[in-house]
Amino acid sequence: MLRNFADMLLVSIFQTVEFYVIAVVVASAIVAFFGRRPADGPVREHLLSGVISREEATAGEPTIELLCADDGSVLLRRHGLKGVFADGAVSIAVEVKGFDVAIRERIVAGRNQEEPVNTASFILDFMGQEHYFISYRSELTASESALFAAVTINNRSGFHISKTLQ
Repeated sequence: MLRNFADMLLVSIFQTVEFYVIAVVVASAIVAFFGRRPADGPVREHLLSGVISREEATAGEPTIELLCADDGSVLLRRHGLKGVFADGAVSIAVEVKGFDVAIRERIVAGRNQEEPVNTASFILDFMGQEHYFISYRSELTASESALFAAVTINNRSGFHISKTLQ
């Protein structure tokens, strides 16, 4: 008789609403645990100074150009600089978190107004041959407003992309 009572009690637990609510909560917790995004790892920051020059072919609107080399490095060229002179400087702070790359541009105009420049070049030699999402932000300067562009690159030899800053 006691064995029959224990079987009835066990079967009656499976017929209650509370059992199904607990089962759904446990199943949701398991799915959430296995479905979470893995950690991107540590954030690395690189500070790079650019090589500035004057190029007549790129005297137009502000753009960024990315060229991928054979060794995995990326040549970043910032075209359309305004109000920057030969004794000025253009530098970038590159923050890499996983495959997300945030670039902040900093400009020092310079004083010698006889030699204007319009292009800055940087070599990003710390990127692997992967897909990257790059956001580029130019800080507010006296001659132009803050500019932004976002691109996705496949860092393979010969890959080339150009994007207008807006």
